[in-house]
Amino acid sequence: MVKDENIKPGLEVSHDDLPASAAPELSALLKFWRSHKDRAGIPSRLVMEPFQLVAWLGHLSIYEALDGGRDFRNRLEGTSVVTLTGEDWTGRMASAVDQRFGSSLVPAMRIVIATGEVAIHTMKLYQDGYKDVTRLLLPVRSRPDGPIDQVFLALYVDSKRAEK
Repeated sequence: MVKDENIKPGLEVSHDDLPASAAPELSALLKFWRSHKDRAGIPSRLVMEPFQLVAWLGHLSIYEALDGGRDFRNRLEGTSVVTLTGEDWTGRMASAVDQRFGSSLVPAMRIVIATGEVAIHTMKLYQDGYKDVTRLLLPVRSRPDGPIDQVFLALYVDSKRAEK
């Protein structure tokens, strides 16, 4: 697993696997993503499209890499993500999210597109009350023969607290 010293462990805790506290929908989405990998190991938008993702649509945001991952533009913000965070970031940059919340979304997404590996983070949201959430970052190709140029972000409130 590639680590980035710019990811702030106090805010976002990285995991190799989904934690026990994660909503079951994340496990189903991760299984779907893994089952649709192409020969290069990354699903393309041919399968990662709305009709295939209907079960998760409200919880997904789609980010597009700009300049090889210098930054990422939010192309679509799921309605459940807007409800959780209290803001719609559609059309805005991931760096603006990091500036506003002190998060490390851009460095995490850079790792995802560089490695082609899924990233799993747990964190706390304080908008509209305190919530524990799990964020899943999935690398995707917009074209089957193209580079990894999109990251699907899935965000769910944890279904239960992890045992300490």
